[in-house]
Amino acid sequence: MAIAATAESPNRIWQRALTTLSALALFATVITALYWARSVFIPVTLAIFLAFVLSPLVLWLRRLGLGKAPTVLAAVGLAGLLVVGTLGIVAWQFSQLVEELPDKTEKIKGKIASAREALGSGKENRYEKMFDDISAALSPPPPKVEAEVNPSTSTMKVETVQKPWTDRLTDNLSPVTEILGQGAFALVLSVFILWKRDDLRNRLIRLIGDTRLTTATKAVDDASRRISRYLLMQLIINSVFGVLITITMFAIGVNYAILWGVLASLMRYIPYLGTWLGLIPAVVVTVAFTDGWWQPATVIGVYAALELACNNYFEPKLYGSSMGISEVAQLVSAAFWAFLWGPVGLILSGPLTVCLLVLGKYVSGLRFFEILLGDEEVLSADLRFYQRLAARDQDEAWDIVRTEAKAKSALEVVDSVLIPSLTNTKRDSESGDLTLEHSTRMMAMTREISDDLLETAGTESVAPEEAIAQTDKVRVLIVPAKDSSDEAACGMLQKLLDPRRWEADVSAVAQLTSEVVSRAAEFNPAVIVICSLPPGGLSHTRYVCKRIAREVGKARIIVCRIATAAYPADSAAEITAAGATHIAATLADTLHYLQTWMAALDTQQKVEVKAKESAPSGMASAKRVTV
Repeated sequence: MAIAATAESPNRIWQRALTTLSALALFATVITALYWARSVFIPVTLAIFLAFVLSPLVLWLRRLGLGKAPTVLAAVGLAGLLVVGTLGIVAWQFSQLVEELPDKTEKIKGKIASAREALGSGKENRYEKMFDDISAALSPPPPKVEAEVNPSTSTMKVETVQKPWTDRLTDNLSPVTEILGQGAFALVLSVFILWKRDDLRNRLIRLIGDTRLTTATKAVDDASRRISRYLLMQLIINSVFGVLITITMFAIGVNYAILWGVLASLMRYIPYLGTWLGLIPAVVVTVAFTDGWWQPATVIGVYAALELACNNYFEPKLYGSSMGISEVAQLVSAAFWAFLWGPVGLILSGPLTVCLLVLGKYVSGLRFFEILLGDEEVLSADLRFYQRLAARDQDEAWDIVRTEAKAKSALEVVDSVLIPSLTNTKRDSESGDLTLEHSTRMMAMTREISDDLLETAGTESVAPEEAIAQTDKVRVLIVPAKDSSDEAACGMLQKLLDPRRWEADVSAVAQLTSEVVSRAAEFNPAVIVICSLPPGGLSHTRYVCKRIAREVGKARIIVCRIATAAYPADSAAEITAAGATHIAATLADTLHYLQTWMAALDTQQKVEVKAKESAPSGMASAKRVTV
């Protein structure tokens, strides 16, 4: 087996290298295409975004009995009217602001002077220089000047050169024409997407799920429903946010309230930073247009209150937890799309990230999107715990266990986190990935953490005082099958047993099987538990069980052969044939069996005592029945 693995490893290395290079080449090609063809991709993305947003409205109108054509045209027409009307009002208010702003020069100077006074006289020179530098940066550049020198007279003729009005008109109209063209194309394309919605869905299902039609259908329908709901809720929240800002601005007398409301609504599409970026121009203009400071302070307070309410209540309630995107992924995505597509990419970064996350959840080949963008844990608690132990970070490993203990019992944490860590340590130690010193240290840290856990949280095995019968303690000998990982599991089981009911003893792993048998004969236990952790060790476990069963026949033998997701349960027939009374797959199963057996033993003792008390004088007591 080792030779085959060695012979295959060069091929696997080349396959991984080829796959990595192909992925990098594909990634670079896609990024280049998105950047250079952004004039095509931007309207297409806007059309898909609009189709997802309007899809619930179209379906609702269809349920009212309207035909496909009227519903699509009505929904898209309404959206177009709202967008055009809003942009018209915003453009009008922005032009009014540009015209009125120069008239506020004296008021702005007064505010700057008062700000200088508030900063203190000792630092006036520094802050004056700062204001001067800012003013110089905001000043328009001087016109282009061409100098012509006359060689005969040594005089220089200076002439200011301006572009022809046609060139200036073209420069100003080109961006506007491009934006209007892209918007019109996106609007028309969204009509066809909604019109051919069923056909496009069927083609997508055929493309990604030809051999798994049912699974692909469920994935596409669920993904489209999730994206539509998310984008619609996002649009509603951002629109309501903008409306409330507009109403607030009107109420406190701030000019151009609609402009600030629309700006606030659009900027909320930028994750985390958008609201505060949209707040800056509103506050600056408010400061410039008002005499006092209460209006700017009110604007800041309203923005902060609405943002906190949206982030902490409305968005979690309306979005739900199904679209969890990590904060870092949202910020990186915003920077990435802004680099590719400018301001439009910045606004669309949130919806695009959601779409990529949903694709990662349902398309196996794109699952890396779910790992990179999602906020769910990509490693289970036992793997995170093991990873921290491997990094020699015992404090963070204990934090992981403590967090798990808040939602689970101590016994469940032991079985789901600590025991799998022991099996992983044993596996990596045997494969050579861990040195003996490293694995020994990790075993020791696991024991220390388990002791802290069981002493801090208590155990389910400890019964209330009134439930404990007045009987002698039952002796139980816990035997590690082979190595130190088995011994660590034995120590955990000993901690889990109620010391008021059990007299537990753990044999050392260094003892030979003959020494364990001698110890069992000396200790005289009622129960012997053999703990065995994978990988390996099954044959030695059977051997130890067979020796104990043959030489200590009066004791019950329980074999706790741990089963995990990586190592399923072994065949119970082989262990039972070796003399085991019961086979358990977890410490919880072992503990449950012991508690059940103890309860039956208590019941039988109570029956014997009652029978003895009710028997006539001189009559022999009933014969004891072994449970």
